[in-house]
Amino acid sequence: MSHLSEQTQETHSNRSTQQSVRRTSALQERLRKTPWFQQLIPAEAGIGWPIPLRRNGKVYIRIPFFGFSPTSEKGKTALFPPFALVTLDWASLVPVEYVNLQFRNPWPDVEWGKPVGHFPHESVASLAVGEYKEKRKELLELYNELFDKLSQGSDFSEEWNHRFSTALNMLMEPSLEPYYRTLGKKFFDHYLPSKTR
Repeated sequence: MSHLSEQTQETHSNRSTQQSVRRTSALQERLRKTPWFQQLIPAEAGIGWPIPLRRNGKVYIRIPFFGFSPTSEKGKTALFPPFALVTLDWASLVPVEYVNLQFRNPWPDVEWGKPVGHFPHESVASLAVGEYKEKRKELLELYNELFDKLSQGSDFSEEWNHRFSTALNMLMEPSLEPYYRTLGKKFFDHYLPSKTR
């Protein structure tokens, strides 16, 4: 392969990587501007951590939505169970399914109007806002790599799995974790082994 071909391939690879890095974080903001979001999801809803799904040779990204509200305690926000789940085709980002979790009710004992926990949780409580945003950005970039690897059928190295698991473990809201496990059991059992959190 000529140097020019190598350079062209590298440039294309870098461009694809840059586009991928932006994809998950940009998607979360773009969702709020879509007509279906504005019709089905309250504007103040929180957008949860993505959940991958593989089906019939395709890769999908599932995004839960949860409620939150300020509390009387300064700096703390009340978190409510996920109330909706949207699935999009990862390649096209076209929505393929919307689930009203309050209607489907996978958690019969849940009181939907009652908080299940608070943010920030212990592992991020000491971070400044800028530090938290940077950690969040890093995790979303790892999510991009995750979805792209799944799409390409690439292997996940032990080192990569450790990085992703560590980042997710730090940022996952413990009070919402049980709900995430219901929505993506295999994924979270792999990257968030059960333990006292």
